[in-house]
Amino acid sequence: MRKHIYAGILFAITLVLDVVTKSLVVSHLSLHERIDVLGTFVQFTLVYNEGGLFGILQGYQTLFFVISLIVLGLLVVLYVSERDRTPLFHYAMALIGSGAIGNILDRFMSMLNLSNRPGVVDFVYIGDDAFFRWPAFNVADAVIVIGALLLIIVFYQEEKKRTKDSE
Repeated sequence: MRKHIYAGILFAITLVLDVVTKSLVVSHLSLHERIDVLGTFVQFTLVYNEGGLFGILQGYQTLFFVISLIVLGLLVVLYVSERDRTPLFHYAMALIGSGAIGNILDRFMSMLNLSNRPGVVDFVYIGDDAFFRWPAFNVADAVIVIGALLLIIVFYQEEKKRTKDSE
């Protein structure tokens, strides 16, 4: 039971962090304005993503909204159906779920014109303009990636244990 409570707390904290940071960026930055955080390597900038991952398929926000809802539903089924998972599994799922919901909320608000945001708010900009700059992302994107990496570790550990048990 404790792992569910801790996962719930992690879920809530990361979702609130995503919503608050997006709100702060929208209220304090103009579109494409850049603020140096760690020199020019890490910057904050306001960008709206009306597409999918890394800005692909701009303008297909409804498609990505539907895909996100389906993936979120599958995550809930996986979380509920797995009984004997480690706390790391629960934390990974909490991170992925909160990130998914953070971006779903942005898409939903944008699609229904409930905000002045034409898409998902992205604002963390990493890299060097002369060499390579990673596409802008947000807290939701970051926690999804962290959660996915943790999930890979969980499945790797389970496979390693399964292989050891079958020997």
